[in-house]
Formats: sequence, structure tokens, C-alpha cells
Amino acid sequence: MRETVIYFFDRPGAAREARGALRELQRELRLGRITSVAVVTRPSLDDIRFEQDGDVGPGAGARFGLVLGALSGALLLAPVIGLLAISASLDGVSTLSERELRIGIALVAAFASGLTALASALGGAGIGALAALLMNFGLSSRELYVVGEELAVGQAALVARVPAHACAPIGDLLTLAGGTRMRPTEHEATAAAPDATAAQFAAAAYEREGAPGRRYAPRTRAAPPVDPRQRDLVVAQFDSVDQVRRAARDLARLRRGAGRLGTGNMAIVTRDDSGRPTIRQSGDVTAGQGTLFGLGAGGLAGLLVFGLLGLFVGILAILVNEGADAGQARFRLGALVGVLLVGGLGALVCGLVGALAGFVVARGVNLAFSDADLRRIAESVPAGKALLIASVYHHGAQAVADALREGGGRLQHAPLPGEQLIETMIAEGRRAALETGDDDQPDTQRLITTRAGVRIFVDWRRRGPQTIVLLHGAGGDHLGWQVQYPALHGAGYSTLALDLRGHGYSDRPRGADDYRLERFAEDVADVLDALDVRDFVLVGHCFGGMVATMYHQAHPDRSKGYVLVDTAAQAPSVPRWLATHTPWLIGLAGRALELLPNERRRLLHADMPSFKGTRDIEPARLVSDAEHTTLRAWLLVYRGIAQYDGVASLRSMTQPVWVVVGEEDTVFTVEDSQAIQRHVPGSRLITVPGANHIIVVNNPEVVEGLILDFVRDNAIFERGGQGSRPDGGAAVDAPKTTAA
Repeated sequence: MRETVIYFFDRPGAAREARGALRELQRELRLGRITSVAVVTRPSLDDIRFEQDGDVGPGAGARFGLVLGALSGALLLAPVIGLLAISASLDGVSTLSERELRIGIALVAAFASGLTALASALGGAGIGALAALLMNFGLSSRELYVVGEELAVGQAALVARVPAHACAPIGDLLTLAGGTRMRPTEHEATAAAPDATAAQFAAAAYEREGAPGRRYAPRTRAAPPVDPRQRDLVVAQFDSVDQVRRAARDLARLRRGAGRLGTGNMAIVTRDDSGRPTIRQSGDVTAGQGTLFGLGAGGLAGLLVFGLLGLFVGILAILVNEGADAGQARFRLGALVGVLLVGGLGALVCGLVGALAGFVVARGVNLAFSDADLRRIAESVPAGKALLIASVYHHGAQAVADALREGGGRLQHAPLPGEQLIETMIAEGRRAALETGDDDQPDTQRLITTRAGVRIFVDWRRRGPQTIVLLHGAGGDHLGWQVQYPALHGAGYSTLALDLRGHGYSDRPRGADDYRLERFAEDVADVLDALDVRDFVLVGHCFGGMVATMYHQAHPDRSKGYVLVDTAAQAPSVPRWLATHTPWLIGLAGRALELLPNERRRLLHADMPSFKGTRDIEPARLVSDAEHTTLRAWLLVYRGIAQYDGVASLRSMTQPVWVVVGEEDTVFTVEDSQAIQRHVPGSRLITVPGANHIIVVNNPEVVEGLILDFVRDNAIFERGGQGSRPDGGAAVDAPKTTAA
């Protein structure tokens, strides 16, 4: 079953870009056959144009058949026909001279070949035109003309006939690309009645002002669009292992029918009556399996390549030592020795390299869920029960949920966003942080869909009318601020902690440019607007401080103040030089990173308190950051940092600004914070002795005290409107602050 979708765009370029994105999405998600996508434009009032990819009309079919027939006739049939004609013409020509015979043969061959090619071309043209007429599934030109009549001059429309199950992801994609979904009005239904004559159709197509009404009207959306490449988790509990296995087979069949909208990786977690857990995953490639595969593939490749080289080396050695008179047995022996020695050595070296590569790929690019997370989840599964966890694209989650229900599963959530998995599986202490938000409750944790279609997880703890907005660093999440909650709540302030895009429970967009700092700032603005948070200050640590700076650039009058912790005014010197002088290299890196898998392996948040006391460069913490963020998103975040320049935004700040830095910070040093202070007139620099870059985790009591001091000393929430400095912007000496 197919449906026709029509989207209007403000300009033709946007419609053509959307067409390309639609084709790319079709290939990536295997949405089924979309035979033709048409872009309709209206350059002037009386000029309507349309272009289709995939449309093959009778004319195009005839031209294609003409060329193909001519080539086939000339290359295949003409030689055979020419030989037959020559053979027939040779009968009774024995009286001709040799020269006359050659000329006659050439003329007969040319005439027969040309006539054959001509006949084949004409036949091919006829067959091509007939095939195009009977098999063309392109959109009707009359239908496209009617759509064009609805456009204003300069507008464009995208029209496509798509499979019914693909309407939702395609609709969200086109909406996010700037399109407006149109639906036929009652007038359009009447005009398209089956008994309408050609004259009635022409009259309807050419009508101007005074028409009974427009044929198409915007279709209202029930929910904000979501990037169709985003993934959800669906979790269901079953009463037996047999039930969960049958459900897994049903989901495999569903995937074959719905393409990649069906399930991706699936994990089955069971506990027998004795309480022993068993974990099985469909997409799991362990480090051992990756190592063995790399060893075998590398060894085989090395044996083939270097074995061939050894063959020539062995033969060459015999030639050099014994000459060409050496016997055949000597050459065979030399070739065998060369293959064994050189090929064996090459197989060994390539096998070891392949094993290492397989190990790295299996650990870094494995799409299976984390075994550690699944073991923790297994502890909460009742004895004798089974749990199925499936990763699915957002628009396929409902079909998966329905299939699990039919299989006897009890859904924890349907569909279940990733941020809710802990509530269903993990201890009571984490449960409150993962409930679906209720605006009537003081604590709200939910996903908010931004204008860009990215879902941002927020942890909003309401205690008063003023809010402290907390932005974490690269690789972190909202839990990094939980230690500060009691002090801030005790002072009567609400807290709003976000998982920035690519982090925690928020979505991970696909494109490299989705991780530019401006995109993160747009997300913060959309979240604050959605929650109607007006009276707030922004606190950002490291990367979060950069996001806060870019937020000010877009919305300079909204925040009443900024606390910038261990951050910088610009990207570090080397990445900044590369982004400035070799932007093509940054772009190439982004395209390469987009090829990395985008599926989350970690189902649970990082245990941030376990990293208390760690150094700036701590391998275990960095690996944890990459695993929880996904390697792809983590690297794209750092690519975005390389393009960061917040100097202009900092210079425009008129609100109170405190710049906080650990004295032992080696990531963004005290000099970096001094540069921020120079760019922000009247800002205050506070250096914390003994603190390093991980100040939020290592020195939480200092951070919470500084936030409270900042609000109190600047009387942030005691004035109406935008915050301002009591000193009118004069520079304030930066005292050194101790942790006491």
C-alpha cells in the first residue's frame, strides 16, 4: 500500500535538498521502493515546472530503446547478418576480378549491417516506449500541475508516493528540512471525482482568483517531529524462556518485512529457578571473536599476497644461482620454499595485525549492549522470568511493541526511550530520576523534543521560582551535578540539569555539523522555552561553559548571569589553527566520523562519584566517557570544540560573570580563564587551590558554594529584568578562593 505525500517549501533549493535527504534515508533505513520523487516549482505566475527522479515517460523509454537497440544490432546482429549476406552474394560471382569482389563484399556487408542496426534501433525504440508506457510508476504530470497551481511564486513542492509504513519517518524528515505537510481539501476531492471530464479538469487547473477554495491545506501535527535516525529501546518481560525466544523470532520476521525500522540489536536476559543469569545478544561480537576473525582474515590475506611474492622470489633465486638451465624440479623446489618462507612470514605478520585490528574494532565498534550493564539488569529479573531488550529506530518502536504484546510480553514502556530503562530494571535510588515528567510534580524528568527534532533529557527539580541551569562537560551527563543538588535546593533554588545532545539519555544526531556549539545552544534555548523557565542563571563546566557562551550569543538578554567553570574563550591553539587554515581537513574528519556506528552500547549512566579524585587525563574515565557518549558522538563533540570561538559573545556580556578555574587544571589552564576575564569587562576570576579540571566531581562543595555566593553577592534574583553589575561594569579584582 502506498500513499502520496505533498510538502511545500519556501524555496526550490530546500525542496531539492530534501529530495536528496529522502533518497539517502530510503537507502539507510531500507524503507522500500520509492519509484519517483518530484520537485514542483513556480518561477512566475504562468510558469509551472516539475522534475522527477525515477520518472521514465514514453519519450525517454523510446530514446533509451533506440540507443540500446542500435548498439545491440550493430555489435551482435549485424556481424551475423553481414556474414549471411556475403555468403549468399558469393554464389555465381566467380567471373569477377579480385578487386571487384572485395568492393562488392564490403558494400554488401555495410548495407546488411546498417539495415540490421536500423531495424534493431527502431524495434528497440518501440519496445522502450511501450515498456515505459506500461511500467512507468512516475507521478502524473496532471497531478503535479495541480500541485503547482497551489504554489506562490518562488515556492516549491515535493511530491512522492511512498510505502505506508514509511510515511512517519519520511514525514518527520521533510518537516525537519523545512517542509509543510499538505492535505487535500474537500474542494480537491470534488475536483478529482472519477466522473470529471478533461474539460472540467482543465478548467479546474487554470482557475485563478474567485475559485471556490484551495485544493490543499496544511496538515496539523499531533507531536513534534523526531529525527527518523534516532533510536529507542523497547523492553518487555516474559514468563518463560520459550516465550521470549518466540518473541525474538517474531521480531526477526518483522525486521525482514519493515527493513531497518524493525529491531537492531536484541538482548535476552533470563534467570533460571536457581537465580543464575544468562545473557544472549543478537548483535554481539566479543573481543575474542573479533580477535579470531582478524587473525584468520589477516593470516589468509598475508598468505595469498606474500605467498605470491614468495613464489616469484623463489623462482628468481633459482634463476640467479643456477641459471635458466636448472631443471624443472629445482624451480618447483624454489617456488615452494619461497611460498613457505615469505608467505608464512607474511601470514604471521598480517595475522597479528588483523588480530589487533579485530580486537580494537570489536571493543570500540561493537553494537552489542554493555555486558556490565546487562549483568546489573539481570539482578532485577525475577527467577524463572525473561527480559527482552531491543534497539529500534524511533518510528519502528510502536510496531515492535505491538509484536511483543502479541507474543505475551508485558511492556515496561511502549515504546521505551533509553532514559527510562533504569527505572524498569535498576535500584530504587535511581528510579526517581527516570520517571516520565508530570508538570504538577516538583521533580520532572523527561525528554523534550527541540525544533531540530533532537530529544533532550532534562532533570528539573523545582524548589522555587528561580532556577540554576547546569550544563555538564564533554563526555558527562546530568548526574555530574547531583552532588550539588542538596545545597542548591536547600537555598530555595530550582535546578535544571540537561544531558546535552550526544550525551546521556539525549539523542545522538548523525551529522557532523549537528555537533557545532551553536546547535547545543539552540537545544538549551528550546528546553528553556518548552519549560517556560525565565528567571535563571547558567552554570557551565568545561564544554558546558562553551555552550553557555554560545547561548548568550544567540540570546544575550535572557540569562541573569553566568558561572563559567574550567572553560576557555576559544578552542585550543592547534585545533583552532586547523579549523581556521584547513577547514577542509575538519570537514573531512567530520565525514569520516559520520561513518562510525551511532548505537548506544551503555544502557546505564556512568557512576560519576567513582571517579572522584581522578586526574585531568585519566584513561579509565576517558574510556567511560567515550562508551557512554558513543565513540562517534564523543569525537564529534571534540570536532565541534575545534571550531569554537566565543570571544565576540564574551565581549557582549553585561550580566554578572564569574570565571572559576582549578589552580592545577591542565586542560583549560588558569591562563585560559584569565583570557575570558579580559574579554568580559567587570567579570571576576576565582582560582581554586588544589583543584584540577574535574572540579565538579573532585570539589563539589567548592562549586556549590561558589554558585550560591555568585547569586547572593550579585543580588541576581533581586532585580527585575536582566541582571546587571552593581559597579556598572568596572573590573573587579579576582581574589584567590580556597576550598574551605
